[in-house]
Amino acid sequence: MKTISTKHQSPAQKAIFWIIIVFSLFFFYPMLYVIINSLRESADITRFPTGFPGSFYVGNYVKAWKEMEFPKVFFNTFVITSAGVLGIILTSSMCAYMLARTDTRLSWIIYSIFTFALVIPFQIIMVPIAVLASDFNLTSISGIIPMYWGLGCPTAIFMFHGFVKSVPRELEESAAIDGAGRFYTFFVIVLPLLRTIIATIAVIDALWLWNDFLLPLLVVREGTIQLAQMRFNGQFLKDYGAMTASLTISSLPIILFYLFLQKYIIKGIAAGAVKG
Repeated sequence: MKTISTKHQSPAQKAIFWIIIVFSLFFFYPMLYVIINSLRESADITRFPTGFPGSFYVGNYVKAWKEMEFPKVFFNTFVITSAGVLGIILTSSMCAYMLARTDTRLSWIIYSIFTFALVIPFQIIMVPIAVLASDFNLTSISGIIPMYWGLGCPTAIFMFHGFVKSVPRELEESAAIDGAGRFYTFFVIVLPLLRTIIATIAVIDALWLWNDFLLPLLVVREGTIQLAQMRFNGQFLKDYGAMTASLTISSLPIILFYLFLQKYIIKGIAAGAVKG
């Protein structure tokens, strides 16, 4: 493993290096602040918000686990995240493949519509979405999943589209000569070549779905990790110890998932943005 050394760097490079170190501390401080306060009692946090724990207090984690009903909300959030990510990847990859391989005006118009959807803020459409969810009886854990498919597809289609265009058409032509159909060609030949961008989209969408608060609040209103954390943030009383403990334990699964696939993020984004 290579180590960072400043021995053979110019003064300007050393200055930039230490500036980066200082800025990185600003990014790490909120995470350290939450972890430290999760090991302190709420009264101690109220008196000295930036202090260190005199002794490690694990009661916050016990309280957060019980009051959040963590196994239940973890399962619900896991189902929403996994089903939402799988649905986005499957539908978006198929759609992007057809749009990239169909050179017609209609395919260009459809792709332009998906691209235009990227610039629409969620706050503009959240009220119609809440009304549609109520009208179509989607106010449940299973009902919110297809809503995430629709919200996540524009970005995924945009990224898949650029990557699919980099796949040589000769591979598909050879498969067609051997008698392979369109579905077989896509799932057996093309889709495995998209694993880099698939991993990238999986990480990005998993982070979004796992941490999303607004859509579950509008549609489901209970049953997810982010909504369960509201129990520690009342109008007149805030349990800072249990709140920070709940943030810590709820962040661990998605952080581990991110660390496992992080090497694909920059590589996939760059490939999907510039190829084709």
